[in-house]
Amino acid sequence: MCGVVALFLKRPLTDADIALGRELTGDVAHRGPDAGGEWYDRANGVYFGHRRLSIVDLSDASNQPFVRDGFALSYNGEVYNFQNLRRLQESRGVPFETSGDVEVLLRLWQDHGPAAVEKIDGMFGFALWDGSDGWLAVDRYGEKQLYHAETPDGSVICSELGPLVRRLGLCPSLSAEMRAEFLALGYIAGPRTAYREVTRLPPATVVRLSLGAVCDRTTYWRPPFGKPTGGAAKPLTERELDRLQEALLASLDKRLYSDAPVCLFLSGGTDSSLIAAMAAHDLGRSLDCITVGFPQGATRDEVAAAALVAQHLGHRHHPVQSEGDPSLVNGEAILDYFGQPNDNVTITAVHQMAREATRLNYKVGITGMGGDEVFYGYNKHAHFYRYRHLYLLPEGVRRSLATVAAPWTGKSSKLDAFVSLFGVRDFELFLAFRNPKTLPALRGLEDFDAWALRSFARQQPIAYESIRFDLEDSMVNSRLPTLDIGSMRAGLELRTPYLSREVQDVIASFDPRSLLAFGQKSVLRRLLNRYLPKNLVDRPKHGFIFPLDRFLASTLRPPKPEGITAAWSEAVWSMRNEPAWHAMAIRLLLLDAFDGWRGRLINASSGAAGTSKIVSY
Repeated sequence: MCGVVALFLKRPLTDADIALGRELTGDVAHRGPDAGGEWYDRANGVYFGHRRLSIVDLSDASNQPFVRDGFALSYNGEVYNFQNLRRLQESRGVPFETSGDVEVLLRLWQDHGPAAVEKIDGMFGFALWDGSDGWLAVDRYGEKQLYHAETPDGSVICSELGPLVRRLGLCPSLSAEMRAEFLALGYIAGPRTAYREVTRLPPATVVRLSLGAVCDRTTYWRPPFGKPTGGAAKPLTERELDRLQEALLASLDKRLYSDAPVCLFLSGGTDSSLIAAMAAHDLGRSLDCITVGFPQGATRDEVAAAALVAQHLGHRHHPVQSEGDPSLVNGEAILDYFGQPNDNVTITAVHQMAREATRLNYKVGITGMGGDEVFYGYNKHAHFYRYRHLYLLPEGVRRSLATVAAPWTGKSSKLDAFVSLFGVRDFELFLAFRNPKTLPALRGLEDFDAWALRSFARQQPIAYESIRFDLEDSMVNSRLPTLDIGSMRAGLELRTPYLSREVQDVIASFDPRSLLAFGQKSVLRRLLNRYLPKNLVDRPKHGFIFPLDRFLASTLRPPKPEGITAAWSEAVWSMRNEPAWHAMAIRLLLLDAFDGWRGRLINASSGAAGTSKIVSY
C-alpha cells in the first residue's frame, strides 16, 4: 500500500513541474512511511512520485517508481495472486530480479498490455508509462482510488484528493444537483468530485493518456449478479455452501500473505467474525484483533461482543477507546481526510484503530468490509425483497393505498413505515427507506427531482436495484474511501477478503433469492455456525458506526452553506437533536465548513516555501 503521484504533461517538464511532483509526493508521505522515490522524463513531460509502505518484499529492490526496459510504474495496492502469475511468467522464461508483486505487475503489463488487469486478483491504483503513452488503472471494486486533475498543461494524478486541491489551488464547483445529492446520500458520487477539474477513476477502469490528455477509457469488469430460477426460492444446499466457503477461504488465505505483520479489525458482527473464525480454524492463524469502543455506553459499542469472539477463537483482543476530543470529529477534520464533503465520520474511528495497529507494529489489517454488499446483508435488501410484490404495484396504486391507510397511522410502527414508503414516487423509494422523515425536506432542494429521477430510475425490481446500488455506488463512494484514507493516514494497509472476483462469481452462480428469502445474511450465518456457538452467531447487526450525536455536539453555530436557503438550513438544524435528523444536520454542517476549509488549505500551502502550480485557475 502506497502513495502514487504522476504528471503527464503536453510539454516537456520544467523545474517547477518537478517541484510540484515532489510536493505532491510529500503530501502523501503518510501513505508510505518506509521509502520514497521519483522518476521523470523531461522531454516527454512525465513525472512519477511514490511513497512506499513495505509489505511484500521488504528490500529496497521493490522500491518505486519501478523502472525496467523503458517502462515506469508507480503503484499502490496488492496483487494477491502475484505468485501464481510469476510462476506462469517464469515458465515462459521471463527473468525476475525481486520477490515482490510490483515487478510481476510490470512484467505482466509488458506481456499483455491493458489486458493485464483482467488477470489480477487484487486491489490497485497505478500509473504506468510505456515509453509512448501514459496509463492509469484501478481495481474491480475501487478499493484503491486515483484522482485525476485535468489542467491546460496536462494531467496530474494523486492517490488522494486533498493534495491536488492544495497544490493546484482548485476552487469548488458544486452544482445544485450535487448539493442535493450530498444532502440525500452523504457523498458526491464519482467520477465527479467537488472540483470541476478533478475526477476519480471509477472501479475497473483503464485510462490511456497521450500528450497529457485522455484518449481512451475502458471499463473491464462489472460485478455479476445471479438471476432467479423458476419455482419457489430454495436455501443453498450444503454443497453450494461448501463452494462458497472454499472461495472465501482461498480469498482470505491470499490476503493474509505478507512479509510484514498482519492483524484483524474485528467488530463482533457476522462478517468480521467469520473472517476471524476461518483464519483460526482453517488456516491456523492466531491474530491480534482490534475493536473500537465508544464512551458513555454508546449503543454502537462492539467491544464486549468482539472480545467474546476473539477469546473463543484464541485470538488476542485489543480494544481502542474512541477519543472524546471534539477537534477530532468536527467538520474541518473530516474534510481534511476526504478533501471534499463526505459524511462518513466513521473515518475517525478507522484512523484510531489504524494508529493502534501501527503502535503494535502491524502494517496490514484484515476487515469484514464488503460482506453486506456482496451477500445482500443490509436491512433495505431484506425489506424490499420481503415486500417485493407490493413494490411491483404501479406508483399510482401504491400511493392511493397509502392515502387510504393514512387515517390509521400512529397506531402501528409497521403501518406507519408502509404509509411513508408507499406514499412516495418510484424514484424516491430508496431514499425514503433510508430516512422517510427527511424526504420532505429533500424535496425542497433545488434540482432534487432531476437528480433523484436520473439516479434512481428503476430498470429492475427495487430489491435488486438496491443491492447493485450499495455495491457499485455507496460502497465505492463512501465506505471504501473511508477505509483507505482513514487507515493510510496512519500507514496501515487494509485488505478485504469479501471483495474477491472468485467469491463474487460463486455468489452470481446462485439464485439471488437463496440469499434473500431465508433471513438477513442467512448464508453467512450458516457458514459462521460451522465455527462458533449459537450465542456468538445470533446477534443484532451493528458494525463500525460512529455515534453521530458526538459529531453534532462539537458545533453549536447554525450552519449556513452557500447555495442552500437560510430557511431550509434553519429548519433542518432545529431538528438536529432528533436521531432521524442527525445525518442531515451533519451534511449541512460539512457543506458550511467546506468553503472555509478550502480557503485555509490553499493559504497554508501558498505560504510554504517551494510551493508551485502548473497553472492558475
